[in-house]
Amino acid sequence: MPLSIDRALRKAKRHAKKGEVDLAAERYRSILERYPKNKPALEGLKALQLPAAVQAATNAGPSQEQIAGLIALYNQGKLQETLVHGEALAEQFPNVPFIPNLLGAVNVRLGYLEQAVASYRKALQLKPDLAEVHNNLGDALNDLGDSEAAIASYYTALQLKPDYAEAHNNLGNALNDLGRSEEAAASFDRALQIEPDYAEAHNNLGTVLCGLGKPEEAVSRFTKALQIKPDLAEANNNLGNALNSLGRPEEAAPSLIKALQIKPDFAEAHNNLGNALNDLGEPEEALASYDKALQIEPDYAEAHRNLSAAKRYQEGDPQIRQMLQLVKRHDLLDKDRMHLNFALGKAHADIGNHDRAFFYLLEGNRLRKDDLRYEISSARASFAKIKSTFAEDVPALKDVKEREGASGQRPIFIVGMPRSGTTLVEQILASHSQVYGAGERDLLGQSIHTIKWNSTRLSSDQLQSIRKAYLSGLTSIGASEPYITDKLLANFLWIGFIFAATPEAKIVHVKRDARATCWSNFKHYFSGRGNGFIYDLQDVVEYYKLYSGLMAFWHQKFPGQIYDLNYESLTEHQEKETRNLLEYIGLNWEDQCLEFYKTKRVVRTSSATQVRQIMYQGSSDEWRKYEKHLKPMVESLRGF
Repeated sequence: MPLSIDRALRKAKRHAKKGEVDLAAERYRSILERYPKNKPALEGLKALQLPAAVQAATNAGPSQEQIAGLIALYNQGKLQETLVHGEALAEQFPNVPFIPNLLGAVNVRLGYLEQAVASYRKALQLKPDLAEVHNNLGDALNDLGDSEAAIASYYTALQLKPDYAEAHNNLGNALNDLGRSEEAAASFDRALQIEPDYAEAHNNLGTVLCGLGKPEEAVSRFTKALQIKPDLAEANNNLGNALNSLGRPEEAAPSLIKALQIKPDFAEAHNNLGNALNDLGEPEEALASYDKALQIEPDYAEAHRNLSAAKRYQEGDPQIRQMLQLVKRHDLLDKDRMHLNFALGKAHADIGNHDRAFFYLLEGNRLRKDDLRYEISSARASFAKIKSTFAEDVPALKDVKEREGASGQRPIFIVGMPRSGTTLVEQILASHSQVYGAGERDLLGQSIHTIKWNSTRLSSDQLQSIRKAYLSGLTSIGASEPYITDKLLANFLWIGFIFAATPEAKIVHVKRDARATCWSNFKHYFSGRGNGFIYDLQDVVEYYKLYSGLMAFWHQKFPGQIYDLNYESLTEHQEKETRNLLEYIGLNWEDQCLEFYKTKRVVRTSSATQVRQIMYQGSSDEWRKYEKHLKPMVESLRGF
């Protein structure tokens, strides 16, 4: 049975009085193992070291044996002992910068960041041209959240040592923390020019590329990091997350599992694995992963939001109480507060407290809009440019010939507003033996943006370029079915390009009650940085009107070629509407299209849970529960 603190301290002091230094030190160490911050034990152990330090001292500085001993303690993880020995030596040799630099590293590992900053600054007072210490100071400042000061320290380190790969990498991290992604990417690139096998820099560059909307490039960086250092848990996690964002959860899951084998208490990897499992249609396993993430890190706001989307709340759920406590914290980052507000909105909606649900959703959306810095004026300009491009000479654009032999896959574009029922329609079509459901693929938009188009007449060469790039992207998916769906909703913007460059394509436009669509968008969180219009009720209404006007424009330009499918009619007359849909596309009837919820495939939208259930009616009336809060929205949508 261990001695009480007081008895242990008394015994240590008695040993010290008798000159039994080793026994006294052993007592003090045993106390510090149990209570690392016990002040009497720290001071007692420090006092024991002073005589030895004095005897070993030279006028020049500590002996090699003292330095080696200090480094050995640090490398063995005996941090409290390193601190005691180091502080004793620092008192004896106040002009040796090595000692405060090492004390800074010890304090960082102990979590004493302010003390670490003070130690590094002491070292730099003694010798200002130490690039490594400026780099270390930058790390401590960045960990404290002072990224601007950290950047200044890294720049000083690089002025002293331009080819300092670690400082370039650390500078990239600080720049990325401030949202300066392009500059961060340049810093990581510079680190890799100096040190091509720098696994952490490859991993960090991949993270920035993900944030810049370049997940394919990010995957190659994470893969390179793992070729260099296979057991880098962060790179395994990031690779899994990037693959999942590309709609490849079956590849993502093994990487995330590997991350957790390396680092079992990796909360972020548990959260990301939950996302992959959810996309794979494994809801129970996904819930378990989110729960595990929150067991490890109870204040993990994003995991709270993910869990909220995957479960149904009952009154008294302890997670609600936990989230309410978290959201009141004054030190909470806006990003975390945003996730919690969306989660609390969902939770209160589930338990029927719609006034509180609206309150939290309003705040979550406000924070999300601030984060994205979205302006609806950008949408106005884009819609105007598209209409201008296709205002005249549309028949000339349709001169593009269909593929010779038409032996390849025929694309089916499913378009509409987010939350309009497009995921359900794709699931129905993907249940047919002749259709491959490819999900949301940004192939068409990427193909169009490569031609640098403007509001003038498009050339045949430009259209051929779009066609070649798009069909090549479809082929790379590797599907064998003759039809393939493309459900990127924003493709409604590009209907003119679709008919001009791929005249064999089919377009299914899914329409839903305007009030239901706008409300459903507002109450959902979307993980990407697109769809910025949904986080403000005025913006989402204006965007809906822009969308509605553009669809009317396309119907006028291409009469009879776009198939309109009403979501409410589909839920009320499932078989009739399904038969009409298949007839438009040119497919024979198959009974499994009515049992779409049995189809096993990856679904990566917020509707993933619903499309794995039997079709239900009434979802378009849910906005009525919030009607008193939505009067301006409802009035503005009158007639749409």
